[in-house]
Amino acid sequence: MQLSPCHRAMLAGLLSLTVGAPAYATTDCPVDPGVLFSSCAGETTARLVLVGQEGVEPVAGSPGLHRVTVTGAYTSGEKREPEGLFIVEGRALDPIPQGWDGVAVIDAQGRLSLHYAKRVDMGDERWNLRDKRSRAAFAKAAEQRGWSAFQSHMLVIDGKIDTRPREGAPRFTRRLLYTLADGTIGLYETPPMTLHDAAVAVATAVAPRMAFNLDMGSYDYCRRDVGQRSEDCGTLLPSQTGKLSNVLVLSQVPGKKVAATE
Repeated sequence: MQLSPCHRAMLAGLLSLTVGAPAYATTDCPVDPGVLFSSCAGETTARLVLVGQEGVEPVAGSPGLHRVTVTGAYTSGEKREPEGLFIVEGRALDPIPQGWDGVAVIDAQGRLSLHYAKRVDMGDERWNLRDKRSRAAFAKAAEQRGWSAFQSHMLVIDGKIDTRPREGAPRFTRRLLYTLADGTIGLYETPPMTLHDAAVAVATAVAPRMAFNLDMGSYDYCRRDVGQRSEDCGTLLPSQTGKLSNVLVLSQVPGKKVAATE
């Protein structure tokens, strides 16, 4: 059986746990080999980045920094632009959501949170992105406060799996963004399986409060920087990323525990 670059990296990371040299883990971090990244080892900030025609330009690492860059929102193959609601640092490329029930929001301090589209809670305020007036108010708040946001399928909502088995469902490698009840955020990757089976897998592995599907398939880009060492953990190399429209970047300085976000 041949392993993908990312699964080889996961296996190497799992083996490293036995010799005391994990890339992203501490004794409090999940050790499931599907966990590609977890903020449990230190405070993590997130950025949503548009990708130009030239593709992703990898940024050099630095001592003490852990960073992972992955494909974020779904990309329209026809227009090479993000699908659904998509806001970058307050600027709305598309303020109209698709029918997908998941929304990822990144505030101006880089704190990422996952929400059900009908109840996006930020601080003491709530927006329903299915309601036209509430959606416009959310877009205005995002513009004023420098938030980023994008949409996808939510697989786990409030700790409960929100998918059903479907006969003949396609089987692909899946990469999921998740949050835990304590505010930890992470990335989980599966072998080829259905979307429902991926939801079951992440729920079993890390018991997330929310889990959210990221774009994969032919848009599978993943790069990890650990200090000044970098490795590709997806199928696309940086030179092949001109087809991408966006990436999600999670950056971490290990040692400082992440605080819970609302």
